[in-house]
Parts: sequence; structure tokens; C-alpha cells
Amino acid sequence: MRLIASMLAATALLVGCGGEELAPESQQEAPVAPASQNDGEGTVSAMAGPYYYATAADNGKRLMVCADSLTVRRPNGSTCTIGYPQTFTVYSGGSEWVSGHGWGGCGVDGVVQNGWFCWP
Repeated sequence: MRLIASMLAATALLVGCGGEELAPESQQEAPVAPASQNDGEGTVSAMAGPYYYATAADNGKRLMVCADSLTVRRPNGSTCTIGYPQTFTVYSGGSEWVSGHGWGGCGVDGVVQNGWFCWP
């Protein structure tokens, strides 16, 4: 019974609006845009992952950022962006957000989303 239902469903997909059967070569799939990782927190760079997740053992260490862009959020609500190969000094690692100092174009203290660092 499932085989018959599958065959009917496949046949229905090949039938066009006018009832004519279309060859699979003439059907085109809708283009699919690649999934973007840019959610305002960071984007994956061209380097191969997985990326390093800063832990409490990294407190005081200056880690290289392996994201194209990583947003540093300051307590006053302002933001700036750092990216590979800039660095971030970890003040408090081990959670989803890491407090520290963003070097490079920022030069400010703030928090970043964890998991976007290069392996130490």
C-alpha cells in the first residue's frame, strides 16, 4: 500500500498544470541561498572549525578571534566589531558570553559571544 501511495505521489509531482507529464530534466529547483551565520554576534571565517570555547582556565589569556566579525558589547549599550586576526583578552570565560578586552579596531572592554576563538 505504501509503495502505491509513493508512486502516486511521485507521479503527481511530475504532472504539470495542464495535466501533461514533465520530464525531470525540465524541472528546476528554486535556488537556495546559503545559510548565513551572521546573527549580529559573529560570523564564521574561512578557517576550518570547530572553534575554541573559552573556559575559566583562559582567564587572563589573549586569544585570537577566528570569526570574520565578532561584536563586542559594552555595558553602556554601544558595540564595536573585531575579527580575525585580532585578539580578545579573556577576563571571565566559561559561559555563553565572555567578558574581556577587544583589541584591534575596538580597544574596549565588553562581552562577546563565546566559541569564536582560534585554538590556543
